Amino acid sequence: MDRQRLGLWGTAIFAALAAIGMLIQVYLIAAVIFGELGWQDEHKDFGKLVHLFYILTFLSALLAAWPKWRATLWPFVLAVLGSIQAFSAYGGGQDEGGDNPALHAFHGALVPIVFVLAV
Repeated sequence: MDRQRLGLWGTAIFAALAAIGMLIQVYLIAAVIFGELGWQDEHKDFGKLVHLFYILTFLSALLAAWPKWRATLWPFVLAVLGSIQAFSAYGGGQDEGGDNPALHAFHGALVPIVFVLAV
């Protein structure tokens, strides 16, 4: 399998895993909202894996598009916005969201945008 085909397959697979992972993330945080104890840690840990899928999507796109950098625009946007979305959960304090509810709301508001990019 050549480099471009491998990169295209990697881009598609990692983007699909990111989208599926985001759906699981919504399930996990909904369980926390409706009173399940201890699921917040699973949500946080699984979020790190989903963030890795954003980055791997972009790296696979780089592999596929080398040296046509313009073809990596959307995977790059996914990696950047996904990283902003992931790291905004930790703004201002020890726990997710910290003491800044506006930043945590921003974290939640980016979820549909990142999901559409992954799809």
